[in-house]
Amino acid sequence: MSRTTPQKKRDRRPRSIKADPDSRPMPTEVGNGPAQNGGHDSDDDENDGNSTQPVGQPSTARLGRSDAPPPSEPVTETTEPIFQQVRRVPPPAPTSPTNVDESFFHDSFQDIGKKLKECNDTLGELQQLGVSHDVQLPELVLVGDQSAGKSSLMSGLANLDLPRSEGTCTRCPLHIRVSRNNDWSCRVWLRKEYSYQPPEDGSIGEEDVTDEDPFFPWIKMRTTTIVEFKTMHDKNEIEDVLRWAQIAILNDGKPHGLFVPGSGSVAMNMTIDKATEETTAKFSPNVVALEIKGPDLPDLSFYDMPGIFQNPADARDDYLVNVVRNLSRAYITHPSAIILCSMPMNTDAENSSTFGLIRRLGATPRTIGVLTKADLLSEIGHAQWLEIMKGQTHQTGFGYFITSRPQGKSLEDLKKWEECVFQDQAFDRWPDSFKEFSHRCGVEKLKVFLSERLGEEFAKSLPYIKSKVKKHLRDIENKLSKLPELPQNVELEIQTALLNFGDSARAKLDEFIRHFGPLPSNFRTCLIEIKPKFILKDRSDIPVLEISDDESDAASAVQQTPSKRPAPTQMVTPSKRRGETAIVNGSFTNGHIKPEEAGTPTNGTPTVPRRTAIPAPFDKYERIGRGFRTIRRVREEIQEKTKAGMPGLISDEVYDDLVKEAIKPWHFPTKLFLDETMKDLKSKLDKTLGLALEGLKKRTVFAEAKKAVHQFLDENKDITDRELSQLCADESERLMTFNEEAFKQYREDELISLTRFRHKMRMEANGFPTRKLLEWADMTEEKRIQDSKRRDAELLKLGPDDFAREIEVVAYIRGYYRLAASRFADAVSQRILCRMVPEIRRKLPSYLDDKLGLRGPCSHSVYERLMEEDEQTANMRETLKGEREKFGKALASIELLESGAARAAHDVELMDLEDSTQPMSQGVDVDAHEGEA
Repeated sequence: MSRTTPQKKRDRRPRSIKADPDSRPMPTEVGNGPAQNGGHDSDDDENDGNSTQPVGQPSTARLGRSDAPPPSEPVTETTEPIFQQVRRVPPPAPTSPTNVDESFFHDSFQDIGKKLKECNDTLGELQQLGVSHDVQLPELVLVGDQSAGKSSLMSGLANLDLPRSEGTCTRCPLHIRVSRNNDWSCRVWLRKEYSYQPPEDGSIGEEDVTDEDPFFPWIKMRTTTIVEFKTMHDKNEIEDVLRWAQIAILNDGKPHGLFVPGSGSVAMNMTIDKATEETTAKFSPNVVALEIKGPDLPDLSFYDMPGIFQNPADARDDYLVNVVRNLSRAYITHPSAIILCSMPMNTDAENSSTFGLIRRLGATPRTIGVLTKADLLSEIGHAQWLEIMKGQTHQTGFGYFITSRPQGKSLEDLKKWEECVFQDQAFDRWPDSFKEFSHRCGVEKLKVFLSERLGEEFAKSLPYIKSKVKKHLRDIENKLSKLPELPQNVELEIQTALLNFGDSARAKLDEFIRHFGPLPSNFRTCLIEIKPKFILKDRSDIPVLEISDDESDAASAVQQTPSKRPAPTQMVTPSKRRGETAIVNGSFTNGHIKPEEAGTPTNGTPTVPRRTAIPAPFDKYERIGRGFRTIRRVREEIQEKTKAGMPGLISDEVYDDLVKEAIKPWHFPTKLFLDETMKDLKSKLDKTLGLALEGLKKRTVFAEAKKAVHQFLDENKDITDRELSQLCADESERLMTFNEEAFKQYREDELISLTRFRHKMRMEANGFPTRKLLEWADMTEEKRIQDSKRRDAELLKLGPDDFAREIEVVAYIRGYYRLAASRFADAVSQRILCRMVPEIRRKLPSYLDDKLGLRGPCSHSVYERLMEEDEQTANMRETLKGEREKFGKALASIELLESGAARAAHDVELMDLEDSTQPMSQGVDVDAHEGEA
């Protein structure tokens, strides 16, 4: 391969990135990722502080830097001297800008490079404080498969010889923050958000790792703990300290001080390899954080994730495959994360499990591909990598970079090696076809791109971040305000709160009575719909079929011709019938089942499921009443109860027994009616109590008051339940009504319905054509007359009905049932709304005082006891104070950055003014602050 001369080094002056009008958008994956225009430097990309600020795809942004001069440099040139008046310029104010929430960076961060260190330092501080879990921060996340060259890439980005050994260095996330400083130092922290809680038997399977527990057996803690591990000033210590820090992370539950090199007992008395083998856990979602400062370091902050793998050496560790994958997934899905996906060039790109995961998560618009191990590229296998670099396959939002970091070389040698391979083209195995991508080859170019990108995204999202930090501070303050310290006048606080509750509860109960809702009406509908349903077919004419009051049941009747009569129905004795009568699945039945309920109908035609007319929550009782009696069984009961010597007279016992049996299941919906009412009352009073005692929710008084309210409601419920049970008993005692007009109307309605349905059954049994039965109530008077005349004409063919007397009895039973059901529904609603609820309204305040003991001689001590708070509340207060301190530091860090930015912007304006006021033809020095020439 021919060698080329090194390219001339580009101007390294920091400049802002501007859009290239000649560039074209790179094709990207379409997914559920963030907005696609986040990479532009347009004012339209400002965030209003109410929505998230994701990292977008730079569809039209240039990959390099703009050649335009910084805003502070003069754009025009002149050869003529310019004389202007010299004016005094006031010195810059020492305070920060008054309205820094606005997008100040459009003025002070036009040149990202000038403030890159400040931006990334502030970003690193916010990440170190742990606010990224509550506020989305731009972040770099390095992911990849195992053996993808990720460790070498991480060392190159951090400019350090970090450990590359397998095991410890890849068994938990690393948060590495590097920045420039005169003196070299490295501080290591342990950031713990999860606690290790394995099963008692120690057995962990793949099924234990779920969406709810993605890192099992690591369980999320309520708060984040950050502890400092060690600070170093010698680069040679970093490998051992980093490995011991991760051993400490993997030994959760043991004091981290045991593992500090040079002082911890474990670190001083055990080899690091042995300690690595004996860790409690093999992977951890907790983070080891490094803050590295030194000369010639880039301004970067990134997360390095454990490599994704498929087959652990020990089959018992198969669950770790999902744990590690879930760990990468958790970081990749952060909307503000810029993903660095490491892919080795000595394998097939299609084998990358990590890239597949990124694509499925819709994160490719936020991804930078890094092709590692370029020195191992096959001479004949580079076509796919060219396609990737050209954006033809495996597209990412930020394109790809290429690196080469062979093992066994120092950092300085690796830097020279990449220059030799990519710039000088001195490596024979590196194809000429990659020459056009030289500007994207080497870790040094990648670091510049990442640093600019991260700083730019942070500067753009800073107003949003600040507003979110402020919001969290306000939320914390609000929560702390609800956990006040013990007030001075305890008795007054409690009395005032309980008086407020009493007034609010009375108003709420008044509203409850006025607007009770549809429950009483639904209860009445339920009672009407579960009326006894009789099977009007007999073995003498057609197969058994239950009466139905709607058209669907009539249509589902089994057709039977007269020539194909069924076998005689088995006679059922009264004792056997009563034995079959039972409550099945909460429904009342006597063992008779409709043909369509028993499975496939006899004619093989699928039936349409019966649509219930009973509204919720009573719809679960819709089967009560079905198959109540056959028409033949009604005849038998009439015969059994007929007195000797009095033929033709139907005994009162027939009516009494059938009615009592029909209304027996009423206690089921009645109990549900009461339960639903009390549940609604409890909910409303709980909410009222919570509002009245808002500031005392964490005090003992709130829990005891809530318990007393519930106890009072339960007592009233028991009283009402007994009263409603007595109502049921009254209805079951005997048939009785003096509302003869209503009863007559109900009985006539039922008789017409039963007669028409019975007539249709007989017509079908004899093979005569039938017509669709219309609802009698929906028919006009003219149609009713026509229907009656047609039925009378058909009776001449059929002859008189042998079960006419039984139909009369059934109509009587069902007519009385409808009357009794309406009466009972009103009585139940009246007991609840006119007796129980007013009783609760009247006695609740006094009951609460008595139950809390506020009227006794030792009430002062009672008040003090009621004002005590539980241990959980005390711990919560301390946690919130810690969160307030954390977010307070975060806000101070942001405001410090803004203050410096504002001062820098003022200095730039001052320099521009000085340049514009200085006479160009004379060497006159102007001191704008003193006004002296």
